[in-house]
Amino acid sequence: MKQRTRRLMALMLTASMAASGAAVPVAAADDPYKQAEAAADDPYKQAAAADDDPYKQAAAADDDPYKQAAAADDDPYKQAAAADDDPYKQAAAADDDPYKQAAAADDPYKQAAATDDPYKQAANADDPYKQAEEASDATDAIGGIVPSADAKYTISVTEDGWIKVENEDGDTLGLAADSAVKLLEADGYAFKDMNQNGELDKYEDWRLSTEERAADLVNQMQGEEMAAVLTHGGWGDFTTEPLAEDDGSYTYLMQGGRGGVTRNIKQGGTAHAKWANAIQAVAEQSFYGIPAMISIDPANISGLVESLSLASTMDTELAAEIGQETAKEYRAAGVNALLGPQVDIASPIMSRAGGAYGEDPQLTLDIATAYINGMQSTYDENGEDLGWGDESVYCFTKHFSGDGSTEGGRDDHANGGRYAVFPGNNLEAHLITFFDGAFNLPGKTGTTGIMTQYGIDVDADGNPYGGEWAGAYNTYLNGMLDEAGFEGLKITDWGVYQFAGVWGAEDLEEADRIATSWENGVNLLGGYSDVDTAKAAYGVLVDRDGQDKADEIMRAATEKFVAVMMNLNTFENPYVDTAYADTIITTDGSSDFAKEGQRESIVMLKNDGTISADGAASEKPTVYVPYVYNTGWSATWMRGIADGTPTWTPGMDIDKLSQYFNVVTDTLGDPTGEADSEGNATYTKDDLTRATADEIAACDYVLVGMTNAYAPSYESHLSGAFGGEPVADDVEEVWYPASLQYGEYTADTAREVSIGGKTLEDGTKENRSYKGVTAHEVPNYGDLEALQYANENAGDVPVIVSMKMERGMVWDEVEPLADVILVNYNQQREDIVAEVILGQTEPTGLLVFQQPVNMEAVEAQLEDVPRDMECYTDAAGNTYDFAFGLNWSGKIDDDRTAKYTAEPLTKVQNFDYSAYEAANK
Repeated sequence: MKQRTRRLMALMLTASMAASGAAVPVAAADDPYKQAEAAADDPYKQAAAADDDPYKQAAAADDDPYKQAAAADDDPYKQAAAADDDPYKQAAAADDDPYKQAAAADDPYKQAAATDDPYKQAANADDPYKQAEEASDATDAIGGIVPSADAKYTISVTEDGWIKVENEDGDTLGLAADSAVKLLEADGYAFKDMNQNGELDKYEDWRLSTEERAADLVNQMQGEEMAAVLTHGGWGDFTTEPLAEDDGSYTYLMQGGRGGVTRNIKQGGTAHAKWANAIQAVAEQSFYGIPAMISIDPANISGLVESLSLASTMDTELAAEIGQETAKEYRAAGVNALLGPQVDIASPIMSRAGGAYGEDPQLTLDIATAYINGMQSTYDENGEDLGWGDESVYCFTKHFSGDGSTEGGRDDHANGGRYAVFPGNNLEAHLITFFDGAFNLPGKTGTTGIMTQYGIDVDADGNPYGGEWAGAYNTYLNGMLDEAGFEGLKITDWGVYQFAGVWGAEDLEEADRIATSWENGVNLLGGYSDVDTAKAAYGVLVDRDGQDKADEIMRAATEKFVAVMMNLNTFENPYVDTAYADTIITTDGSSDFAKEGQRESIVMLKNDGTISADGAASEKPTVYVPYVYNTGWSATWMRGIADGTPTWTPGMDIDKLSQYFNVVTDTLGDPTGEADSEGNATYTKDDLTRATADEIAACDYVLVGMTNAYAPSYESHLSGAFGGEPVADDVEEVWYPASLQYGEYTADTAREVSIGGKTLEDGTKENRSYKGVTAHEVPNYGDLEALQYANENAGDVPVIVSMKMERGMVWDEVEPLADVILVNYNQQREDIVAEVILGQTEPTGLLVFQQPVNMEAVEAQLEDVPRDMECYTDAAGNTYDFAFGLNWSGKIDDDRTAKYTAEPLTKVQNFDYSAYEAANK
């Protein structure tokens, strides 16, 4: 097995060892399951300051996968002061503490009788902890063991302080220097005594198969212990120090929790690696030593392109390379699972389209398969696929399945996005990437895990597939996986037991919801940390299904989980080299390799000859970059409908552009508007002074940075899951349309009656249609105003638009005012845009969404059918269709365009969906 080279410390640290094995502590202070008595020690206690927020986001909202603001008030996982407001329903009293331990009879270290132990040790002479009598310093030996004369391993201490054990032709072990876990020796090899019973259990024996080891471990566990291990919530305060006993991560781990998502990768490679090591050091000492699964949402680590940006390259080799590199960097930082990639076949107005690979099944299949295969496998120096290993990251491919077709494109975190609709009866096309790609990888890891969706899938007539149940509870979707023999882990999306995707289970108690999802095939409880309620859910299973069936469900789920962690080699060594993390991860900016992908991702839609391979007008041209105004208005599942705070910002990062250009821009004065909630004046449109016409005329180019026009569809009763103003009782229910244009849009051609809708108390069906309703100007209408001003004052100066995009848009407001249009998917990339303008980089990217001719074309489009819109045609006669793009020579026509402009895929190859539908719908 390939191991990274690490420097070893000369200083030998010592670890004490009890002469007769692991001692049972009697004092409360020493109890590894000790619970804090005061509410102040609540494992979910949040500090008042944003710096203490366990879900603290990077400073820039654009970099945040959940788009968190810097202030703690905007943190979607912020805990309210009152127990009633806490989304994880933590009570203040110690009796209600979700980390309360069961009685001594439930002790996770309770061992079966010696006669039942398959690895039962013989008499004292065979005791693996018995040290040679001549070794006077045996009790001070590193790892609690003095290697025998026949030892086939070496022990050292890393510069990070953890103990490293290298077995000849075997696995490398890692354990904390002060760990209660000690080493065992058998047949000359070293092993970790993970459950501290002084015996080599099968699950501790790295020589055995994953299947045998996982089964042995799970057979030792009680039902409530498995319930705890299957939670996958969040962590406590981010720290680079060892975890304090009152830290939320510490208490969660000691209770048995073994998974959670990190939002802190932008703290830097070394800092994150230290935190991850601290997490694993606590996990090592409790609950059979099961290591923690530290997951992450796609985070563009080191600037590596993902989602739409990666898809726009239409380059599967690059996708594989980026998947491999991303995995290396995640593992270096201590991350071992990805909550992704997102393979939803996105409609043009899908609110979450920015995280997908576009609207085409073939493209999504190809890019996702290559990316996942690169990420999950570990490769040797010759590029040979070794299968699972130290550089593998487990993928939870999401969302299974159909979330790309939410009616109106609405966000499925909220009630408005409750239904994914299939007016073209094309659900099968949305299954292709899963069954023909993610579940049938070309490499040695075979399959991924999946994340369930929030929505309820309904057919063209409004009939739900599998009944009125969201993805985590849906028998039709989960039964499909069982029918296909799916063997991967299933995790729910976040909040499905409390506030999002709970559709169909609203009337059930929380423990009953969890039990119902387990019965339907869910394994891990995504975003859930309430261990007490998870244990109660196991009790519901026992009461409802009987002890044997309940234990069968729990064992199957837990066995999958621990098998994944064994395959990732985390049972042997969960620790990482913190110094190495900083050498491989680029924290500020992008790595050279990342920039290669960024260059391939840029799409050029229009060029009147202003830019070319011949270079720019001068060595360092002068450009005018206007500021853009944003009203701050939003309608989101987190905050509800909010007016927000108006802002003026440059359309592009001026500091970055100044490396390539002499930049002329506008002058921003002091804010003169109404005070915000903190008493600070806010900006108005009058607080900015634009550059003059003469100043603009002296420039070589006008460069307008814009973000695509998009207003989400929402309902007037939308309330925030994590704050925002409550909806007044007298507010009439109105459904608003999505809009892909900057100006107002009235949905006169929308469908009269919605496809999805709840059954009301009087037996009628709810109508969610927005026909005839007007969507107001988009919050960033100021982008268009900046372009209009620039165009009016540019004279003969060419106008270049750099458009940040996450979907399609209507171009008739923008295209006539621009001489050049460049598309940056997901984020503005000033460095690459500058290179294109200067003729240093030739654009090669292609559109991954059709660009509609108008909003009427969008309304005519069927949410589940890809590439069925009439597209916009520009002044040069180019149609902005899927897979369109320009290079220096004109319209791109190559192998990529030939493949991806073929008719969209509609049928799964590796699963007989038609037969399944006929038998189960």
